[in-house]
Amino acid sequence: MSHPDRRARTTLTIGPDHLNRNGMLHGGIIAMLLDSACGFSASMALGGDALTPLVTVSLTTQFVAGAPVGAEVTALGTVSGGGRKICHVTGELRDGDGRLLATAQGVFKRRPPDGRVQA
Repeated sequence: MSHPDRRARTTLTIGPDHLNRNGMLHGGIIAMLLDSACGFSASMALGGDALTPLVTVSLTTQFVAGAPVGAEVTALGTVSGGGRKICHVTGELRDGDGRLLATAQGVFKRRPPDGRVQA
């Protein structure tokens, strides 16, 4: 999940259960991969390790291209800003050939030790 460059990665080999009705990687799976990679990157930025508790405040996803069954895709999260409690992260999903499939922008908030998230 993490890398020495402090950017998290999530990888998936697309199977038949990951496809939409058009036979391409489902948008919900794409959003989940980007949320995971961006969230782990935010965790490392906010607390020093990938297990720092946080919540996704917002995640905006742009779908660029499709990927078929059998392809391996990797989501990468890169911290782009923030402070002590809030972290802004950009994400990219690429296939094994490096082709861009989707992008995302996310905002993540550190969760306090008691687990309550305040507005």
